[in-house]
Amino acid sequence: MRNIFLAIAMLISVAGYSQIQSASLTASGLTCSMCSKAIYKALLKVPAVKSVEVNIEKSSYEITFDKGATVSPEALKNAVEGAGFAVAQLDMMAVLPKTTINNGTKITLQGSTYQFVKASGQTVQGVQKLTVIDKAYLSSAQWKRYAKELPVKRESGVFLVTL
Repeated sequence: MRNIFLAIAMLISVAGYSQIQSASLTASGLTCSMCSKAIYKALLKVPAVKSVEVNIEKSSYEITFDKGATVSPEALKNAVEGAGFAVAQLDMMAVLPKTTINNGTKITLQGSTYQFVKASGQTVQGVQKLTVIDKAYLSSAQWKRYAKELPVKRESGVFLVTL
């Protein structure tokens, strides 16, 4: 019985420890400061978003999330697309427990599953930058660079990422 409680306590501590803290999103299709403001407003409406800092020159957005909130790359993408634009790149800063990452390794963070591509047995721990490499999160040039190396059978609802 004691072992069961210990296992549950360990799972709770890992779940609390593993989380996405922030994201850096670059949008495409912007032509003016009003475009940038439209994306800014749309991102602020995403429930998990705490704050957004805009760099108009780079069409980029530094997003921080509420602690413990459920963070969804899909929600961020939908907000940008809902404002009439596209995501050109999405990087997320996530706190990970000590994990060995290989090609195909999957992790779950705050309700979303991420599968690593182009990984070769590296052990990670603490804050790590995860770059989402699904087609809807990259420019067409970047997508072409990764597309050849992706798993032939992709799983629905799983986000492909690199370190």
